[in-house]
Amino acid sequence: MNHPPAFVPTFIVHKKLRFQADQEYTQASPLVLSIKSFGDLWCSAATATSAYQLASHVRLKKIEMWGPMASDLVPVTVQVDWTGSSSLGGFGKSNRVSDTSMGSTEPAHLASAPPPMAQISQWTQCSSTNEVCRLVFPDNAVIDVTLDLVIRDDASTQTVTGAVVGAAVGANYVRSLDSVSGTNNVRPTSLATI
Repeated sequence: MNHPPAFVPTFIVHKKLRFQADQEYTQASPLVLSIKSFGDLWCSAATATSAYQLASHVRLKKIEMWGPMASDLVPVTVQVDWTGSSSLGGFGKSNRVSDTSMGSTEPAHLASAPPPMAQISQWTQCSSTNEVCRLVFPDNAVIDVTLDLVIRDDASTQTVTGAVVGAAVGANYVRSLDSVSGTNNVRPTSLATI
């Protein structure tokens, strides 16, 4: 070969992120997640009160949840409802996956990938507000999100949704899973967050 071969300079990251629901989390309604909920997760602070998404595209691989048993042994449930949104491009059937704890030794547990052809199972722009799924879980639940991210390789920026407070300029953060909804009760484990 008389020249260097073609290559793909774009960074593509495969990552599992872990979150824990605080005791302040309320189960009054499911946690609604959009594509932007996943796009906003990894960000960089531009100022103390603003941040930008680091990824331009996202593809969700799996959500796994564990719901701890209640001290009074009342069963708890974890559930992911792939909503099959009728929004433009919201392909994929609706599908609900659920598990309930019994007794004092086994938590409620599920692992679920998006349905085939669901928008979030394909590369999708991180700025999209199309609904992906709804999660139901008890206080202190642990939620793993496994996804692929295409790191932004141009000069464009996309501001994260939800308030940013006390950020260090230039620092990278992982946001709460519920930050798009304006709360921060499902925080990342072992990572800096704003």
